[in-house]
Amino acid sequence: MQWRQWSLVALALVIGFVLGWLIRSGTGGSKERFALNKVLAQLNSSDPVQRVEAAWSLASNPTPEAADELAKFLLDREDHVRLAAAVALARIGEPAILPTLQVVKKAAEEAAKNPQQPFHFLPGQFFKQPRDAAVFILTHIARSSDGAKKVAKLLESRDPLELGIAQQSLQQVGSPVLPAILPYLKHERREVRFAALSVISACGEQAIDALRKFIVESKEEPKTQLDQDTMRMAVYSLGNTRSDKALSVLKEALKNPLLESDAWQAIGNLRTESAKKFLLEQSQKFIKEGKNPPPAMISAIGASQILEAIPYLREWLKSSDPRVQEASALALGMLRDKSAVTLIEPLLQAKDVGLAAAAATALSLLAEPQSLPALYKALERVKNPSDIQVVLNALTAIQSINERSSVPVLENFLRRPDLPEVVREQAKRVLEHLQRYGRPSI
Repeated sequence: MQWRQWSLVALALVIGFVLGWLIRSGTGGSKERFALNKVLAQLNSSDPVQRVEAAWSLASNPTPEAADELAKFLLDREDHVRLAAAVALARIGEPAILPTLQVVKKAAEEAAKNPQQPFHFLPGQFFKQPRDAAVFILTHIARSSDGAKKVAKLLESRDPLELGIAQQSLQQVGSPVLPAILPYLKHERREVRFAALSVISACGEQAIDALRKFIVESKEEPKTQLDQDTMRMAVYSLGNTRSDKALSVLKEALKNPLLESDAWQAIGNLRTESAKKFLLEQSQKFIKEGKNPPPAMISAIGASQILEAIPYLREWLKSSDPRVQEASALALGMLRDKSAVTLIEPLLQAKDVGLAAAAATALSLLAEPQSLPALYKALERVKNPSDIQVVLNALTAIQSINERSSVPVLENFLRRPDLPEVVREQAKRVLEHLQRYGRPSI
């Protein structure tokens, strides 16, 4: 069997090298001489070499009528047949989009019916998943301006699979698809606008230029909530570019009260050295002036993992503003500042529910056994219906710490007759986890 595999590889390489020459020169015959029916019959041969030859023949003579038949071979057990069929479909262009998606959706439906036997091929083969082949095909189709428009149209699909394939394909093409994508920033559906922005943010520095015009240079103020949401998502998407060039745009966005919070988040997501330096400088400025920073800026510090800002976060933990305290506690948790446990524990008893719930989440991130007594005490807040989120977050923290010594505490807690159902179910799950996986106390 090994000789056959090598022959398939050689055949694929040879035909791949001469494919362009064949198409330009017309070698192999004109459309009149191209016997489609004969090639389609060869495509259904039991011999994989025959199937590969047929698929490459169709690739050298792109024929829309063959798209439906070719798409079926994206599920062929021979990986070189799948590769040849995918190349042929990519060469066919727009007429191949629908047949390709239909085959992929059918495979996904079959996999859903038999979750214990997922539809996939062997690791290392071409297109292990049918979805991979669809992304390959649509990526090549989207490289032309007309093809990009056809693939971009799929962003309007209400089928998550179609939307995901189109989104990934356009992202792989990059900046050439920008003209086709920009109109979707004004689409009436939020998920379409979000998908368009995710593609734009993958387009490198050209995406930043496009978003600059949309966010900073536009003289039109957002007139509707839809316009505002789109503008905010555009700001947030800049953080995904991971480029220092985006920082200047985001600094401008900070001046707009509507966009300020999203701009801080995006700066935190950049995680470049320049962005971290800017956040640290802003922290020092607020400390020097004795003012409370925006909570979104504090969250950005945590997201950027700026360890140098830990002393400032501890200082803001004492703020009179619960939102500043809340953001500081969560940032200290994200920075894994174990020494902050004793500073965060008292916040579990804060009157502000959001602050107490955030403290429990921070302790969950830190996962220090020394905070267990404070978390057990926080469970008593179940008496107040408005404090349920604090209790749920405390239970999550107890599970994160993963000490088996918490088992009797939770067993006693579950004996309470006044537990809300959502709390009871969460406590049961945590108890079962600790009974099975909890660490013995040292």
